[in-house]
Amino acid sequence: MGDWKIFGYIPITLLLTLMMLNMPWGCAYLSIIILITYLLFRPQYIFHPNNMVFASYGLYVILSSTLTLILSLIEWEYVLPWGQIVFWKEMSLYLLLQVEFTFLVLFFGLRYFCSNRFFIKPIEIHEVSIRSNYTNLLYITCIALVFAFMESTAGVGEWINNYSYTYLAKREGHGLLNVIIIVLGNIAVFLLGMQTILSDRKLLLVFKAIILCIFLSIIGGIKSRFIFLLIVYFSPYLLVMKFRLSTVILFATIFFLLLYLGTLFRTEFFYASAPYFLEMLIGYFNAYQLHDYIVTSREPGLFQTVWQVFVKPLQILGQVSSDASFDISVMLTKEYFPEQWDNEKATQQWPIETELYLNYFGIYLSWIPLLIYAGFLGWIYRLAIIERNYWFLLIYVMEFQRIFSTLRGTLIPWETPIYIGQYLVIYFVCKYTIKHARVRHNASLANAE
Repeated sequence: MGDWKIFGYIPITLLLTLMMLNMPWGCAYLSIIILITYLLFRPQYIFHPNNMVFASYGLYVILSSTLTLILSLIEWEYVLPWGQIVFWKEMSLYLLLQVEFTFLVLFFGLRYFCSNRFFIKPIEIHEVSIRSNYTNLLYITCIALVFAFMESTAGVGEWINNYSYTYLAKREGHGLLNVIIIVLGNIAVFLLGMQTILSDRKLLLVFKAIILCIFLSIIGGIKSRFIFLLIVYFSPYLLVMKFRLSTVILFATIFFLLLYLGTLFRTEFFYASAPYFLEMLIGYFNAYQLHDYIVTSREPGLFQTVWQVFVKPLQILGQVSSDASFDISVMLTKEYFPEQWDNEKATQQWPIETELYLNYFGIYLSWIPLLIYAGFLGWIYRLAIIERNYWFLLIYVMEFQRIFSTLRGTLIPWETPIYIGQYLVIYFVCKYTIKHARVRHNASLANAE
């Protein structure tokens, strides 16, 4: 980063921080800090981790707080039956400061670890080929497994006629089949993307990919899963695409369009009107309102919930009660929204700051796990993106997108062994299916920040 940026950025950030802590609507100054940081040090390439970090804080902080501020200024009367549920103006100063600290540590940590200070000579890959028969077999298998999952849970008819309830309440007990579908589905969609970029007959492959993404999203979550799979499918295209502000606007437009359509599908058009959808956006990205409950009701602590990573495996082995909380959001949902957990086994999502608050004394020690996480992401970023290694690309893209769920959850979830297992499967399947020759070093890829 240039000296001129540092000399200008530091005093501006300090001034905005003081205003955040001393002026009404401190969240507005927090939003400006996040936005300025990203715009000044914006990565060049789409798959840089900081783009996902900004996307998360952009939605959960900038969008949510800005909409709340605007509605307050125009004296908006809330139209949803439950009224206003997110109150950014009243959130604690500690929360605002912790969010700023977490964002800055992670953002600049990733900028450092993804830079060419750790440069591995990038390799330009030629003569890529895909075993199409293997991809077709995966495609058919995924479609068949989706129907098998529907039939074994509630029946295809229930998924069609009563989707929202079936998705929330009828999937329990089919976790293994769901994991298999997720892994094979991710691989199939990725390989279709590879086929598309290499094929002269792209339209048919695009159609096949959309159909597969729809089927996989029905049982995996229309809004989040479909967007996830689209990114997986287009990852071979996005790998070398430069990231411009126009790209940000385009992706944001596509995201909100898909979010709107997915919300309509899942809620049977309840949020169809503009006022309803607008208020839904504030309530949907409510993680920091939830975190405020924690900050204002208990003291920061050390290692209060990290042990939960072992609970789910022990439950599977029958060594721990089935009612034990295996996740921080499960634990807190039971405490603050017991009916939601009892009736639907659905959770509210607390942000990463909650885990850091309860396990690393909040601001005081949270920089340690954040920098370790940034170092891990930087390593796989260099391996998959800078080296242009297609065998690792899907693994990185999944971790890239998992940043979003990590920032509204926990750094080490109980599913970690599952992730490791599926990454091994992905690597060996991709190595068998994708054939390429590494030809020469390409110095132009060195600055893939």
